[in-house]
Amino acid sequence: MFTRDIHSNKETIIQALYELDNSLFLAKRSKEKILCLIIGYGSKGKTHKIHTAIIEKLEEYKKTNKIKDFILGNKLDIFDLEYQKFKNKEYIPEEEKKKKNPGCVYIAI
Repeated sequence: MFTRDIHSNKETIIQALYELDNSLFLAKRSKEKILCLIIGYGSKGKTHKIHTAIIEKLEEYKKTNKIKDFILGNKLDIFDLEYQKFKNKEYIPEEEKKKKNPGCVYIAI
């Protein structure tokens, strides 16, 4: 699993979207199945704007088949319907599933 942190107080939405694309490129290049992107969950400052923009972009990428699927970290529960539908969930390490971090998004590449 490839992990990138694009969560920062100094980050702008444009920079965060650039980091998303760059992270996807690097993960695909290294032939990873899952990208863990730390985007924050929006409790302070401007991070909610970054979180929202990243999720919107991922929905667009999913519709255009640029990615297979994505899921928020707090949805990593076997009883959650989103988790059950998530593609490539077997590639997410068990220790990540125990954290259930709402500031992370897992992307199936």
